Amino acid sequence: MSIEFHLRVHPGEDLRRFETTPVFWSDTPPQRPWDAPIKPTDLAFMIRDGAEGLEAVTRRWWMVPAFHKGPVLAWKTLCANAGIEALDTSPIFREAYGARRALVPLTSFIAYEEPPGWRKGQPKRRWEATWTPTSPADKVRYFAAIWDRAETADGPLESFAIITGPPGPDLAGLQDSQPAVLTLAQGLDWLKLDGPGKAGLVTQTPAGTYDLTEAPREQVMSRELRRSL
Repeated sequence: MSIEFHLRVHPGEDLRRFETTPVFWSDTPPQRPWDAPIKPTDLAFMIRDGAEGLEAVTRRWWMVPAFHKGPVLAWKTLCANAGIEALDTSPIFREAYGARRALVPLTSFIAYEEPPGWRKGQPKRRWEATWTPTSPADKVRYFAAIWDRAETADGPLESFAIITGPPGPDLAGLQDSQPAVLTLAQGLDWLKLDGPGKAGLVTQTPAGTYDLTEAPREQVMSRELRRSL
């Protein structure tokens, strides 16, 4: 499942939530409108453990594993997402899972539905999944993610994959998997390599966890066109 997601806040606003856990911002933000969807192979914000504590960087979404030495575009395996069941067994994911975990902030994510009679090549229905914040800080949550560094033929590349698993009832009628979305406290636990790891992740969330709003692609394109004028 390749998804899209949104982060409709400035990263500085998000990072101020780590009041008791300072975050070092080491990269400049990607050059894109704040409300534009983030898609596989785009640069996105990623928070990870660094030499001086937590650091925030911008990295490629679609993980290229360390053992890949060819050109970046030669890595064709779908690694925008990493299935939770394969994290500790797949040659692509297991080393990163054991050593390099990350958080990817978001304010919503996109799910796609095949309408009745849908055929390959036809557009799908596009839904934006949001939640009701329990506090002002909760308007931003975090994908559980893993990251890796590859010495490719195009130069060194750091990239990440988002963890997915079986869907809960809110998304089960739309697609066959769902991302692991965490609160800040849950996210900090995910980063601990001696913590619960994938046993602490929940993708089959209870009914009513997410609100789904239809968000056709043409609406997104129209907003982007207006900004360019």
